Amino acid sequence: MRHSSIGSPSDELGHASVFALAIMSAALVAGGIGFWVGKYRVTDVDLAATERTAPSVAAVIPERRDTADIDAVAARVGVLQAEIMRINALGQRLVEMAGLDEQEFDFVNPAPAGGPDGVELRKNNVKDLEQDLAKVLSELDDRKRKLGLLETLIMERDLKRHSTPEGWPLRSGGVVTSKFGYRIHPITGRRAMHTGIDIAAAHGSDIVAMADGVVIFSGRKGGYGNIVELRHGNGLETRYAHNARNLVSEGDVVKKGAVIAKLGSTGRSTGPHIHFEVRKNGKAVNPNQYLDLSRKSRLSRL
Repeated sequence: MRHSSIGSPSDELGHASVFALAIMSAALVAGGIGFWVGKYRVTDVDLAATERTAPSVAAVIPERRDTADIDAVAARVGVLQAEIMRINALGQRLVEMAGLDEQEFDFVNPAPAGGPDGVELRKNNVKDLEQDLAKVLSELDDRKRKLGLLETLIMERDLKRHSTPEGWPLRSGGVVTSKFGYRIHPITGRRAMHTGIDIAAAHGSDIVAMADGVVIFSGRKGGYGNIVELRHGNGLETRYAHNARNLVSEGDVVKKGAVIAKLGSTGRSTGPHIHFEVRKNGKAVNPNQYLDLSRKSRLSRL
Protein backbone atom coordinates (compact mmCIF):
# COMPACT_ATOMS: atom_id res chain seq x y z
CA MET A 1 0.00 0.00 0.00
CA ARG A 2 1.42 3.34 -1.02
CA HIS A 3 1.44 6.20 1.57
CA SER A 4 0.97 9.75 0.38
CA SER A 5 3.00 11.27 3.22
CA ILE A 6 5.35 10.54 6.10
CA GLY A 7 4.39 11.10 9.74
CA SER A 8 6.14 13.43 12.15
CA PRO A 9 9.48 15.13 11.35
CA SER A 10 11.27 12.68 13.62
CA ASP A 11 9.73 9.77 11.73
CA GLU A 12 10.72 11.37 8.45
CA LEU A 13 14.33 11.72 9.59
CA GLY A 14 14.48 8.13 10.79
CA HIS A 15 13.04 6.72 7.60
CA ALA A 16 15.27 8.85 5.37
CA SER A 17 18.41 7.93 7.30
CA VAL A 18 17.62 4.25 7.27
CA PHE A 19 16.75 4.43 3.60
CA ALA A 20 20.01 6.19 2.68
CA LEU A 21 22.04 3.76 4.77
CA ALA A 22 20.35 0.77 3.16
CA ILE A 23 21.00 2.07 -0.34
CA MET A 24 24.68 2.80 0.40
CA SER A 25 25.19 -0.61 1.99
CA ALA A 26 23.66 -2.40 -0.96
CA ALA A 27 25.75 -0.34 -3.36
CA LEU A 28 28.98 -1.05 -1.53
CA VAL A 29 28.29 -4.77 -1.44
CA ALA A 30 27.49 -4.82 -5.15
CA GLY A 31 30.49 -2.64 -5.99
CA GLY A 32 28.39 -0.35 -8.18
CA ILE A 33 27.43 2.80 -6.33
CA GLY A 34 26.69 4.84 -9.44
CA PHE A 35 24.47 2.10 -10.86
CA TRP A 36 22.26 2.03 -7.79
CA VAL A 37 21.90 5.81 -7.75
CA GLY A 38 20.89 5.96 -11.36
CA LYS A 39 18.44 3.03 -11.33
CA TYR A 40 16.63 3.23 -8.02
CA ARG A 41 13.24 5.03 -8.02
CA VAL A 42 12.28 6.88 -4.82
CA THR A 43 8.57 6.17 -4.51
CA ASP A 44 7.92 5.40 -0.85
CA VAL A 45 9.53 8.55 0.53
CA ASP A 46 8.24 12.08 0.28
CA LEU A 47 11.09 13.79 -1.56
CA ALA A 48 10.27 17.19 -0.11
CA ALA A 49 10.31 15.84 3.41
CA THR A 50 13.59 14.07 2.78
CA GLU A 51 15.22 17.22 1.48
CA ARG A 52 14.12 19.07 4.64
CA THR A 53 15.57 16.55 7.04
CA ALA A 54 18.69 14.98 5.38
CA PRO A 55 20.87 15.15 2.24
CA SER A 56 19.31 13.40 -0.71
CA VAL A 57 20.48 9.93 -1.67
CA ALA A 58 21.70 11.34 -4.97
CA ALA A 59 23.88 13.79 -3.04
CA VAL A 60 25.28 11.27 -0.57
CA ILE A 61 26.09 8.42 -2.94
CA PRO A 62 28.17 10.33 -5.55
CA GLU A 63 30.27 11.81 -2.74
CA ARG A 64 31.01 8.33 -1.44
CA ARG A 65 31.65 7.12 -4.99
CA ASP A 66 34.15 9.91 -5.73
CA THR A 67 35.96 9.23 -2.46
CA ALA A 68 36.22 5.53 -3.26
CA ASP A 69 37.52 6.28 -6.75
CA ILE A 70 40.12 8.70 -5.42
CA ASP A 71 41.26 6.23 -2.77
CA ALA A 72 41.58 3.47 -5.34
CA VAL A 73 43.67 5.60 -7.69
CA ALA A 74 45.80 6.91 -4.82
CA ALA A 75 46.48 3.35 -3.67
CA ARG A 76 47.55 2.40 -7.19
CA VAL A 77 49.91 5.38 -7.34
CA GLY A 78 51.43 4.29 -4.04
CA VAL A 79 52.08 0.78 -5.36
CA LEU A 80 53.78 2.13 -8.46
CA GLN A 81 55.90 4.54 -6.45
CA ALA A 82 57.08 1.63 -4.31
CA GLU A 83 57.96 -0.27 -7.48
CA ILE A 84 60.00 2.70 -8.71
CA MET A 85 61.91 2.74 -5.43
CA ARG A 86 62.86 -0.91 -5.93
CA ILE A 87 63.90 -0.26 -9.52
CA ASN A 88 65.97 2.74 -8.42
CA ALA A 89 67.77 0.63 -5.83
CA LEU A 90 68.60 -2.01 -8.44
CA GLY A 91 69.71 0.61 -10.91
CA GLN A 92 72.01 2.30 -8.42
CA ARG A 93 73.58 -1.03 -7.49
CA LEU A 94 74.22 -1.83 -11.15
CA VAL A 95 75.75 1.59 -11.73
CA GLU A 96 78.15 1.08 -8.83
CA MET A 97 79.04 -2.45 -9.98
CA ALA A 98 79.69 -1.30 -13.53
CA GLY A 99 81.66 1.78 -12.50
CA LEU A 100 79.58 4.00 -14.77
CA ASP A 101 78.95 7.73 -14.54
CA GLU A 102 76.44 8.24 -11.71
CA GLN A 103 75.33 11.57 -13.19
CA GLU A 104 74.41 9.94 -16.47
CA PHE A 105 72.61 7.05 -14.75
CA ASP A 106 71.11 8.79 -11.71
CA PHE A 107 68.88 6.42 -9.74
CA VAL A 108 69.18 8.29 -6.43
CA ASN A 109 67.87 11.81 -6.99
CA PRO A 110 64.43 12.63 -8.35
CA ALA A 111 64.10 14.25 -11.74
CA PRO A 112 64.73 18.03 -11.59
CA ALA A 113 61.54 20.02 -11.03
CA GLY A 114 60.39 23.25 -9.40
CA GLY A 115 57.91 26.13 -9.39
CA PRO A 116 57.13 29.51 -7.84
CA ASP A 117 55.63 30.09 -4.38
CA GLY A 118 52.12 31.36 -3.82
CA VAL A 119 50.44 29.13 -6.32
CA GLU A 120 46.80 28.17 -5.91
CA LEU A 121 46.25 24.96 -3.97
CA ARG A 122 43.31 22.67 -4.45
CA LYS A 123 42.07 19.33 -3.19
CA ASN A 124 42.82 16.11 -4.99
CA ASN A 125 40.24 14.82 -7.40
CA VAL A 126 40.00 11.82 -9.66
CA LYS A 127 41.15 13.70 -12.74
CA ASP A 128 44.27 15.05 -11.01
CA LEU A 129 45.14 11.65 -9.61
CA GLU A 130 44.73 10.07 -13.04
CA GLN A 131 47.25 12.57 -14.37
CA ASP A 132 49.63 11.76 -11.51
CA LEU A 133 49.25 8.07 -12.30
CA ALA A 134 50.14 8.70 -15.92
CA LYS A 135 53.29 10.55 -14.79
CA VAL A 136 54.28 7.67 -12.52
CA LEU A 137 53.79 5.19 -15.35
CA SER A 138 55.96 7.36 -17.59
CA GLU A 139 58.71 7.44 -14.95
CA LEU A 140 58.48 3.67 -14.57
CA ASP A 141 58.94 3.19 -18.31
CA ASP A 142 61.93 5.56 -18.23
CA ARG A 143 63.57 3.57 -15.41
CA LYS A 144 62.99 0.29 -17.24
CA ARG A 145 64.57 1.77 -20.38
CA LYS A 146 67.62 2.92 -18.43
CA LEU A 147 67.99 -0.46 -16.74
CA GLY A 148 67.73 -2.21 -20.11
CA LEU A 149 70.46 0.00 -21.53
CA LEU A 150 72.58 -0.48 -18.43
CA GLU A 151 72.21 -4.24 -18.59
CA THR A 152 73.25 -4.23 -22.25
CA LEU A 153 76.34 -2.14 -21.51
CA ILE A 154 77.42 -4.40 -18.66
CA MET A 155 76.84 -7.56 -20.69
CA GLU A 156 78.78 -6.21 -23.67
CA ARG A 157 81.65 -5.13 -21.47
CA ASP A 158 81.82 -8.44 -19.61
CA LEU A 159 81.53 -10.49 -22.80
CA LYS A 160 84.32 -8.50 -24.40
CA ARG A 161 86.50 -8.77 -21.32
CA HIS A 162 85.99 -12.49 -20.79
CA SER A 163 86.06 -13.56 -24.42
CA THR A 164 89.18 -11.60 -25.36
CA PRO A 165 92.44 -13.43 -24.56
CA GLU A 166 94.51 -11.69 -21.92
CA GLY A 167 96.92 -12.61 -19.17
CA TRP A 168 99.23 -15.62 -19.20
CA PRO A 169 98.63 -19.19 -20.52
CA LEU A 170 100.31 -20.82 -17.50
CA ARG A 171 98.99 -20.88 -13.98
CA SER A 172 102.46 -20.04 -12.70
CA GLY A 173 106.00 -19.60 -13.95
CA GLY A 174 107.20 -19.63 -17.52
CA VAL A 175 109.56 -17.52 -19.60
CA VAL A 176 109.40 -16.53 -23.27
CA THR A 177 112.04 -18.39 -25.29
CA SER A 178 110.96 -17.59 -28.85
CA LYS A 179 109.00 -14.64 -30.25
CA PHE A 180 106.40 -14.29 -32.98
CA GLY A 181 107.71 -13.73 -36.50
CA TYR A 182 110.49 -15.04 -38.73
CA ARG A 183 113.26 -16.93 -36.95
CA ILE A 184 115.82 -19.69 -37.45
CA HIS A 185 113.89 -22.90 -36.90
CA PRO A 186 115.40 -24.73 -33.88
CA ILE A 187 115.14 -28.12 -35.62
CA THR A 188 115.59 -27.48 -39.37
CA GLY A 189 118.03 -24.60 -38.96
CA ARG A 190 116.26 -22.71 -41.76
CA ARG A 191 114.54 -19.34 -41.57
CA ALA A 192 110.81 -19.83 -41.08
CA MET A 193 107.75 -18.01 -39.82
CA HIS A 194 106.93 -18.69 -36.17
CA THR A 195 103.16 -18.23 -35.82
CA GLY A 196 103.09 -18.09 -32.05
CA ILE A 197 105.25 -17.56 -29.01
CA ASP A 198 107.11 -20.24 -27.02
CA ILE A 199 107.07 -20.21 -23.23
CA ALA A 200 109.34 -22.64 -21.36
CA ALA A 201 108.29 -24.03 -17.99
CA ALA A 202 108.47 -27.16 -15.85
CA HIS A 203 107.08 -30.33 -17.37
CA GLY A 204 103.50 -30.92 -16.22
CA SER A 205 102.78 -27.26 -15.44
CA ASP A 206 99.13 -26.25 -15.66
CA ILE A 207 98.11 -24.66 -18.98
CA VAL A 208 95.06 -22.41 -18.61
CA ALA A 209 92.54 -20.89 -21.01
CA MET A 210 93.28 -17.26 -21.80
CA ALA A 211 89.58 -16.45 -22.20
CA ASP A 212 86.11 -17.99 -22.14
CA GLY A 213 85.62 -20.20 -25.17
CA VAL A 214 84.61 -23.47 -26.80
CA VAL A 215 87.05 -26.30 -27.52
CA ILE A 216 87.07 -26.76 -31.30
CA PHE A 217 89.94 -29.27 -31.35
CA SER A 218 91.71 -31.41 -28.77
CA GLY A 219 94.14 -34.02 -29.98
CA ARG A 220 97.37 -34.52 -31.89
CA LYS A 221 98.16 -32.41 -34.95
CA GLY A 222 101.50 -32.75 -36.82
CA GLY A 223 104.37 -30.67 -35.47
CA TYR A 224 102.11 -29.16 -32.82
CA GLY A 225 101.98 -32.48 -30.99
CA ASN A 226 99.10 -32.52 -28.52
CA ILE A 227 97.17 -29.30 -29.03
CA VAL A 228 94.06 -27.62 -27.67
CA GLU A 229 92.27 -25.04 -29.83
CA LEU A 230 89.69 -22.68 -28.37
CA ARG A 231 87.27 -20.42 -30.18
CA HIS A 232 86.30 -17.10 -28.56
CA GLY A 233 84.24 -14.15 -29.68
CA ASN A 234 85.04 -11.61 -32.41
CA GLY A 235 86.74 -14.15 -34.68
CA LEU A 236 89.48 -14.94 -32.16
CA GLU A 237 91.00 -18.38 -31.57
CA THR A 238 93.82 -19.51 -29.28
CA ARG A 239 96.07 -22.56 -29.59
CA TYR A 240 98.03 -24.33 -26.84
CA ALA A 241 100.51 -26.85 -28.28
CA HIS A 242 103.21 -29.44 -27.41
CA ASN A 243 101.16 -30.54 -24.40
CA ALA A 244 102.05 -33.64 -22.43
CA ARG A 245 98.32 -34.26 -21.94
CA ASN A 246 95.08 -32.56 -22.92
CA LEU A 247 92.39 -32.27 -20.24
CA VAL A 248 89.45 -31.08 -22.36
CA SER A 249 87.49 -32.52 -25.27
CA GLU A 250 86.05 -31.03 -28.42
CA GLY A 251 82.77 -29.22 -27.69
CA ASP A 252 83.62 -28.42 -24.08
CA VAL A 253 82.86 -24.90 -22.87
CA VAL A 254 85.69 -23.50 -20.77
CA LYS A 255 86.05 -20.42 -18.61
CA LYS A 256 89.00 -18.10 -18.48
CA GLY A 257 91.65 -19.53 -16.14
CA ALA A 258 90.41 -23.12 -16.41
CA VAL A 259 93.17 -25.75 -16.64
CA ILE A 260 92.93 -27.30 -20.11
CA ALA A 261 96.23 -29.21 -20.48
CA LYS A 262 99.58 -30.14 -18.94
CA LEU A 263 102.76 -28.68 -20.35
CA GLY A 264 105.03 -31.08 -22.23
CA SER A 265 107.25 -31.53 -25.27
CA THR A 266 105.23 -33.47 -27.84
CA GLY A 267 105.50 -32.90 -31.58
CA ARG A 268 108.45 -30.97 -33.01
CA SER A 269 109.95 -29.70 -29.78
CA THR A 270 113.37 -29.51 -28.17
CA GLY A 271 112.13 -29.40 -24.57
CA PRO A 272 109.17 -28.71 -22.26
CA HIS A 273 107.36 -25.57 -23.35
CA ILE A 274 104.02 -24.29 -24.59
CA HIS A 275 103.52 -22.91 -28.06
CA PHE A 276 100.83 -20.25 -27.59
CA GLU A 277 99.16 -18.94 -30.72
CA VAL A 278 96.39 -16.42 -31.42
CA ARG A 279 94.44 -16.32 -34.68
CA LYS A 280 92.12 -13.55 -35.83
CA ASN A 281 89.64 -14.61 -38.52
CA GLY A 282 91.89 -17.56 -39.30
CA LYS A 283 95.15 -15.59 -39.58
CA ALA A 284 97.95 -15.84 -36.99
CA VAL A 285 98.62 -12.54 -35.20
CA ASN A 286 101.27 -11.44 -32.71
CA PRO A 287 100.24 -12.82 -29.27
CA ASN A 288 102.17 -10.10 -27.45
CA GLN A 289 99.16 -7.78 -27.50
CA TYR A 290 97.19 -10.36 -25.50
CA LEU A 291 99.93 -11.43 -23.06
CA ASP A 292 100.79 -9.91 -19.71
CA LEU A 293 104.50 -9.22 -20.18
CA SER A 294 104.77 -6.76 -17.32
CA ARG A 295 106.90 -9.15 -15.25
CA LYS A 296 110.54 -8.94 -16.20
CA SER A 297 111.08 -12.60 -15.37
CA ARG A 298 108.89 -13.55 -18.32
CA LEU A 299 111.16 -11.70 -20.74
CA SER A 300 114.57 -12.66 -19.38
CA ARG A 301 115.55 -14.74 -22.41
CA LEU A 302 114.26 -12.45 -25.18
